[in-house]
Amino acid sequence: MDDPNGSSSVQHYIAINDLLVYGAVLTRPTGIQRVALNLALALHERYGYQSVRVHHSAARHASIPRSDARSLLATLADPLLRLLSHAPRVVQERLRSTARGLLSRFTGGGGDAVVFQRGDWLLVLGAPWIAPGAATAIVQVHERTGVRIALLVHDLLPATSPAWFTDAQGLTAKHDIEVLIGAAEKIFTVSKEVGVELSERYGRASALLNPADPIITTARSLQSSSERTIVSVGTLHPRKNLAALVRIWEAWAMEVEATTGSFASLPTLVLVGRRHPQDGELFSLLATHRRAASKIRLVHTASDAELADLYATSRFLVMPSLAEGWGLPVREALVAGRPSIVTDAVPAASGLPYCEVVPAGDEVALGEAIRRWWSGGTPELLSERIREEFTPRTWESVAADVSSQLRS
Repeated sequence: MDDPNGSSSVQHYIAINDLLVYGAVLTRPTGIQRVALNLALALHERYGYQSVRVHHSAARHASIPRSDARSLLATLADPLLRLLSHAPRVVQERLRSTARGLLSRFTGGGGDAVVFQRGDWLLVLGAPWIAPGAATAIVQVHERTGVRIALLVHDLLPATSPAWFTDAQGLTAKHDIEVLIGAAEKIFTVSKEVGVELSERYGRASALLNPADPIITTARSLQSSSERTIVSVGTLHPRKNLAALVRIWEAWAMEVEATTGSFASLPTLVLVGRRHPQDGELFSLLATHRRAASKIRLVHTASDAELADLYATSRFLVMPSLAEGWGLPVREALVAGRPSIVTDAVPAASGLPYCEVVPAGDEVALGEAIRRWWSGGTPELLSERIREEFTPRTWESVAADVSSQLRS
């Protein structure tokens, strides 16, 4: 591969410590994991980038875990995580932290040793804090060998919104991303908004690298289900602001019930996302808002085909987030031919004619938009426009952008 300085000896490596941890226990990639996994695969397959596990300032070759390969541990982990979700938050966080540490030490460590040369590139594409010690080891390798670090920053939320990230993982995430920002020679951000935050907070320039649009294929015909729903996709973290949807559905149900004597005509809201140690408020609201709870369906794990089915049987996506680095569900919905109602905290919707954007935290505006869309034909009109006009961005295109940047 070509060196920016003219040499052909430069090698390109991808640190996949976090993907190895994720791949050991999760059967479906989401969010940052999906972006890092698919970009790593595209760079490996198209440009020959080598994947490595970095540990104790050394590195070994490691295979990128495939999202369709279910390990025995991952199969067992799903029910264990569901069981753990009923434990107190502090217990969940401690056990998760212990598991991450063990998986970080013992997954993917059997490959041949890697000898970095000064001027090589080592890419960090995902969430290094998921593999404890990875960020420190990467920086130590950089200092010892002269390998150059290229970093993809998905968001700066642990630093810019610390109230949501007071647990051990949140504090580690802030430390790790700041350590890597300081050591990186090249930084990419998934949105211009994150790029602005990076410049303002750390004085670092970055290159924009929007993720690809995930291709997820439905396993059934739309005609197999007569019900149409509204869907929201994302981990049940407080910043996703799903509690707002519970309150909106409860108020809507009470209004309809007062007028007609029943709220059975209300649409079903499908919340698709893994549980999170901080999802207590959401479940407390569901316990006390009985009308809303009866019209809300929770899906904590779904294969890609099942997720595609959920998009296909919906009329539109709603994303009430208070903060996002990108907002991948908006793009998933577009690939499925579905428009979105989102807040202005979701960069992935910026400038899209297929989305209605409301101010983050404004429940009145959000509720009004949802009701208006449900009672009218806007979702179908926009779905038709999406089918006629929208062209998904591919991972091959994203990989080409990365490769070009690292040769310039």
